[in-house]
Parts: sequence; C-alpha cells; structure tokens
Amino acid sequence: MPAKTTILHSYYVESEDFAGLFNYRILRAGHIRAAADHAVERSGVAGHEFIYCLKGVGHIRVDGRSHDVHQGDLAWIPVRGPHAHFPDERQPWEILWVRAEGRYLDRIMTLLSVQTAPVFRLETPRVIMGIYRSIFRQLRIHSLLVGARCDTLMSSLVLKLFESRQGFLDSSPAIDHSGLARLIYQMHSHYAKDWTVDEIACFCNVSRSQLFRLFQSTFGQTPLKWLKNYRLSQARRLLVESRESVSAISYRVGYNDPLHFSRDFRKHAGVSPREFRRQQIE
Repeated sequence: MPAKTTILHSYYVESEDFAGLFNYRILRAGHIRAAADHAVERSGVAGHEFIYCLKGVGHIRVDGRSHDVHQGDLAWIPVRGPHAHFPDERQPWEILWVRAEGRYLDRIMTLLSVQTAPVFRLETPRVIMGIYRSIFRQLRIHSLLVGARCDTLMSSLVLKLFESRQGFLDSSPAIDHSGLARLIYQMHSHYAKDWTVDEIACFCNVSRSQLFRLFQSTFGQTPLKWLKNYRLSQARRLLVESRESVSAISYRVGYNDPLHFSRDFRKHAGVSPREFRRQQIE
C-alpha cells in the first residue's frame, strides 16, 4: 500500500486551435498510484472522465449514488455535475484516466445508461491499456496530427464500451422502442423547447403511464426530471465554453426565469452558476 499518492504521468492540453475539427477532444489525462487518503470531490468541471482501474479497488459517486470499481473496470463519470472518486482504504487503486469532450458523448452516455450504470467490466485489458498509453504518447507530441490521432483513439475506447454492453443494447428499451430513440434525439436537439408530458408521450407514441414506465426502466428518472438534468448539464457546458451572461444562458437552456434557473443550478451543482464559472476559469 503506497504511503502517499504518486502521480506517474499528468498531461494537460494547452492548444485548442483545431478542437472543432474532431468529434473528441482530450482535455487532461494521467496515471496515478493512489494512497488511501487520496480523494477527488468536485462540484463540476468540463467534460467526461474515463477512469481505468489497473490495480486495487476504488469508488465513485455520481448523482448521489456510489459504485465500486475493481481491477479491469472502467468508470465513466460525467464530471460536469457533482461527483467524487477515491480509492478503497484497504486496497487503494492505481488508475489511468482521461478527461475528454465530445459532441455526441451525452447521447452515447444516455444510450449506454451511464447515469445508472457508470462502471464497465472490460475483458481486453491489454487493448484498453494500449489505448490509454497511446493517448499519453500523443499528448507528449506537438503536432497538428495529435488531435486527429486522439480522436481516433477515443473512438476506439468508446467502441470498447459499446462492445462490453452489447447484450444490454440488444434488449435496451431505447434500442427496441423506435419512438423513444426518436424522442431522445429530438429532446437532445431541442432541449430548450417547453416540453410537456403529454407532448412527450404523443411524440413517443405511448400513453402517459407507459411513458413513465419507459423512462424509469431506461433512465431511472421521470421524463421531466431527465430533461431538467440535461438542460443543467448543457448550462454547465455553456458557462465554461462561452462568455454569455448567466441570464442569457438560462434562456438558452429553456428557463423563462433566471432566478428559477439559478436555484435549480445550485441544487444540482452545489454552487451558483457564477461561482461554478469562476471555479472553472481559475
């Protein structure tokens, strides 16, 4: 058991000149051998974090739920909201991690039910470690090709996550139910729209009671709670990526009242929108 945490590698991407050209963009990455007292708890940062457990045991907390992560597991943490991860006291983990942004990651996260099942059991450890280490090698290079190569490597990692959940996807209500899949696409594309439960049910071609059962079994949430969480995740992104005022962002994500938005945001992220933005730019 290590007496203190050792950061074996740490990478931070400084240049984003060509970030818009690719589906995936690496923000940070690293390799950590954690001591028992090493813990990370945040109200939110940009992106999605992919933590691969090389050895030992760790724990993550997302949306107030805790999950164990063992050797060979990969944890997908949507880090824009409140979250935490820390090693097991008796078997502290050693991890490889990548934080990335991607234009389709929120949709993929929903499809793979990451909100309720963020830990993936992967059967090809050498392949996964190879992907992480290839990303690390790219981040040591200053080249116009780095963005393209990292995009390909992140695609490979996401493909492995899909493959690990093939059985789940074959029986997933989101896959089998064409109305739900179409609805999620529309709600992602038009999340600022003033959706009503009746309109959602009609668009999905189910009754209100069927709609609630479908959302509960697929996402563990009601339709409007799911929509609110998605709006707030987009608000976090806009607070980091744009210079728009908090009021302007509240309207952009579908709130008619900036004060109502600020109250919901504080409940969701643990801090006010302005404080969240300040934390991200420091």
